[in-house]
Amino acid sequence: MLPSTAFGKFLAFLAAGAAPPALPPSVEAAYKKKCIALKKRIAEIEEANDALRVRKLRHQRFIRKMRLERAYLLESLGKLLDKNGATVEGFQTNYDEYSDGSSEGPPT
Repeated sequence: MLPSTAFGKFLAFLAAGAAPPALPPSVEAAYKKKCIALKKRIAEIEEANDALRVRKLRHQRFIRKMRLERAYLLESLGKLLDKNGATVEGFQTNYDEYSDGSSEGPPT
C-alpha cells in the first residue's frame, strides 16, 4: 500500500499508466518563466567560467615563464660567482680559468 503523501499519489498515477493532471495556466507560466531565468543564469555562469579558465591559463604561462627566468638568472649568477671567486653562503668557490664551468676535474 502506498503512502497518502503527494509523492505516493504521483507514484499511483505512474503505476496506473495515467498521466498526472495538467497544471493550471498560472503555474505553467510561472514554471516557464523560472525555466527561462535558469537558462539565462546558466549562460552567465558558463561565460564567467570561460573567462576564469582563460585567466587561469594566462597565469600558468606567466608562472612558467617566471620559473624559467629565475632558473636562468640563478645559473648566470652562479657562473659569475664562480668566475670572481666569490663566496657562496660562507664557502669559498674555486675558479679554474681553464674550466668551462663543468664539474669534471682538470684534464690529464
